[in-house]
Formats: sequence, structure tokens, C-alpha cells
Amino acid sequence: MKKKKRKNGLRGLWESRFYRVYFIAVSVALLAIAIGLIWLRGVVRDYETAQPVHAAKVVAELFERGDYKSLFAFDTSAQDAYNGDEAFYVDSLNQLTQGKAIGWREAFSSNPDEKKYAVTLDGDRFASFTLVPSGETTAHGNPLWQLGSVTTNVAVQEAEQPAQVLGDPESGVYSTFTVPTGYTVTVDGATMTEQNAIRTDIPFLPEGFLPSGLEGPTMVEYACYAGDSPAISVTDETGAAVEAVATADHAWRCEPRENEQMREQFSEAIIKLGERIAKYTVDDLSRERIGYAPDSPAETILKKFSNSWAPSHKSTRVVNPKVSDFYVISDDCFTCHVSFDFVLTSKRENDYTYPTSYTLCIIKRKGSGALYNIIFH
Repeated sequence: MKKKKRKNGLRGLWESRFYRVYFIAVSVALLAIAIGLIWLRGVVRDYETAQPVHAAKVVAELFERGDYKSLFAFDTSAQDAYNGDEAFYVDSLNQLTQGKAIGWREAFSSNPDEKKYAVTLDGDRFASFTLVPSGETTAHGNPLWQLGSVTTNVAVQEAEQPAQVLGDPESGVYSTFTVPTGYTVTVDGATMTEQNAIRTDIPFLPEGFLPSGLEGPTMVEYACYAGDSPAISVTDETGAAVEAVATADHAWRCEPRENEQMREQFSEAIIKLGERIAKYTVDDLSRERIGYAPDSPAETILKKFSNSWAPSHKSTRVVNPKVSDFYVISDDCFTCHVSFDFVLTSKRENDYTYPTSYTLCIIKRKGSGALYNIIFH
């Protein structure tokens, strides 16, 4: 009896015009939501597909698997340097990258219509590539990207005059020594010369980091067949001894000598500048307080920077500041690296520590220093 009542009740509910319209409306709404979610998922997937990082991964894979034949057509500077000899180009880069770790990361481009990426070899930058709009779009109208250009920062050896690798390949191990241009390297009593250089004029600072017309320190890489523990001696242009640090198996490197006197002189001002930049990134200081040069790469970078990443806080402070890699480029320009722990204190007195570091290019403007360029690390 109760079941019959319940059935009749449900039938009566459905026969009610109001509830019939209500149920139909709910069903239509649920169907619309389902269709909307499917459409939204397609839009999101379409947007993600159009992101330049996907095209960048495709190009990076060409470097990683050594497909330099596919890159040659985009490396216009290398085409001139190698006299159009594609086979020599491919062979040279394969020899250079053999056994070394290849990585890549996004780099700054002053051209808003392109994306730029740096390619590294055992941590050192040796190439870059750009992406440009392909002119095609996805189904939802998002622009797609394609490879624009490739630049390899590799010194070209003449095919008929390859580098002369000292030592005995039968008893020694192929070893490399990367030092600033002008430094002297002696391995087991044999001094490296220009003929032993497998790469020269390797840029130490990122491409386009300095003002036009200025050049930073460059590096040269020598090679020889040496023992497992060779006797290495490196001296700078003044004859002073410089330490060679092992960076990998049978690979050593020296960094350019810093201007220690000027570093000490400007350290306090550089740390204050680094702190102002850090405070700007958490929206605690206006961009104008940083003191950048107008129409400089730094101005463009800072304008694009999103300072919404930081959690809510009531104060900040800098801990363990350090200034390093101080290089004088000219009377009106120097570069340096500043690092510190950036501590944010919350309203509940909790501290949050963020390791922070920047590479800076400072120029003289109207008698004082101004930020010309910056790299966030």
C-alpha cells in the first residue's frame, strides 16, 4: 500500500506541469554544463598547444640528439663561417658536443615578436635559437611558433688546419682546459699555444647583455692527451698563478680574474640595489626606485616582471649578501653578480626565506651608476 502511494506520488509529481518544466530545465542545464566543460577543456588544450615552450622543446631535441643537419639552414652566421660546408659544420658540432651534457633555458630577447632560448654545453652557453610566429593558428585562433634562427658561439677551425692536440692518445686521456683569453696553460710541462685551441673567443657573458660596442671577457678552450692527474699550471696576463678547477672528468676551467678593489668599493651600493630589486618583485617598492637607465633592457625586463608571486607579509630583509664576478668592461661599465637570502616575515611573525641572485650590468649615467641590464637566476 505504501509502495503504491509512493508510486502515485512520483507519478503525480511528474504530471505536475511545474515540476515537469523544472526537471527538463535542470536536465538541459546539466547538459549545457557538460558541453561547456568539454568546450573549455578543448580551449585550454588548444591554448597550451600554442605555447612557445612546445616549439622550443622540439628545437632543443634537435640539439640533444645531435641533429645539426636540420639546424644548419637556420644558422646563417655559421653558413658564412663554414663556407656553406654543411658536412663540416655537422662534424665540428658533433665532435664539440660528444660526451657532454646539453641543456636549454629561456633567455631574454629585446624583440617582443620573438622568443629566445639559450643552449648550454656542460653548463656553459654555446648556442642560442629564436622562435617566431609561424603565421598559422590553432583551431581557436592561438598563434603557433616556429624556429626562426640559430646561433652557435663556436670558433670555426679551418678544415685543412685542425687543432693540434698535444700528448700521446695511446697513453693519455683527452682532456680540455677552458681559461680566459690571454691566460697561459701548461700541462705536464707542455705549454698550450693557439694551435692547440679547439675553441676560441667563447663569450663569457650572455649575448646582448652589454651595451652596444662593448665586449666582455672571452674564453679559449685547449685540448691535450694527459694522465689522470696531470700537473696543471695557469697564469694570467700578469704572470700571477690562477687556480684551475675540475668541472668534469678530464675537464678544467679558470674564471676571469675579478677587480677585487672595485668590488669592495661598490659592494655596499650593489647589495642595496639588489635589495631594491627584490623589494620591487614583491611589490614593496616602486620600479622607479631601482635606478635603471631609460630605454635600457633592464627597464623592459622590469616592466614585464610580474610581482604577484610573494605571499602576504609585513616586512622583508636581506641576509648573507655577497657580491662576486665583478668585471670592469670599460670606464663607464661593469658587470657583477649579487646574491642573498631574501626573508619575508608574515603577519604572524613567520619567516620565509628565498635564495635570490641577479647578474647586473651597471653603466655610468650623469655621474652616477644606473642599471642597464639584469638576469634573474
